[in-house]
Amino acid sequence: MKAFVLAGGAGTRLSPLTSYVPKGMIPIGGKPFIDYVVSYLSKHGIKNILMLLSDAHSEVFRNHLDDGSKFGVNIGYSITPRMGTAAALKEASAHVDGTFVVYYGDVFTELDLSEMIRYHKSKGAVCTLALSTGVKIDYGVGRVDREGRIQYFAEKPILPEYPVSIGIYVCEPGFLTYLSAGPDLAADVLPQVIAKGEKVYGFLTKERHYDIGSFKQLDEAKDILKPEKGRKKQPAIY
Repeated sequence: MKAFVLAGGAGTRLSPLTSYVPKGMIPIGGKPFIDYVVSYLSKHGIKNILMLLSDAHSEVFRNHLDDGSKFGVNIGYSITPRMGTAAALKEASAHVDGTFVVYYGDVFTELDLSEMIRYHKSKGAVCTLALSTGVKIDYGVGRVDREGRIQYFAEKPILPEYPVSIGIYVCEPGFLTYLSAGPDLAADVLPQVIAKGEKVYGFLTKERHYDIGSFKQLDEAKDILKPEKGRKKQPAIY
């Protein structure tokens, strides 16, 4: 099975840091973030990885990852102008030869990917999304009745009935036929696939995820990925 790692974003919310180093190459815990992604995929038996990169930053990734042999995997590259996640996958679609994984390259998680793949196949899905029921909403949320009276309020709650996308998809080749719906997988393609009545499933997990899309999230990822000594204790999620 192949994994297509989306790592061509500009990382504008991490500017000016990303003016000097691509988001996926930011060092965390003594090594570039992308190393954690490659190791995670390898741990779940995915040894063929295609990096979807922008031409602006591809050389930095290639110089570090090379052919993947130092990680015990095979790494290839699809390099295009920055055009959006769906467009990047479309450009690399000739490399799809069966069930495949799409992995957002700025995400770290302990999700059981092997179990997710088994779930996907058992459902006969065209696409399965990893959804976390353990993520806090960044805002206070409320519910009001028809008269405007507040019936419920919680500050930064976890709302398991509204699971959050982790940024990992397991897909079948048929998913590729929808890539012309727009430039973005999440905003354009997935709603179209669902609207057409295709079998799209959610693999639920209590595992939260850590991405490095902003400085706040980057600090969280640094804390969770640092050596055990000195790490802040993460609150348990039940």
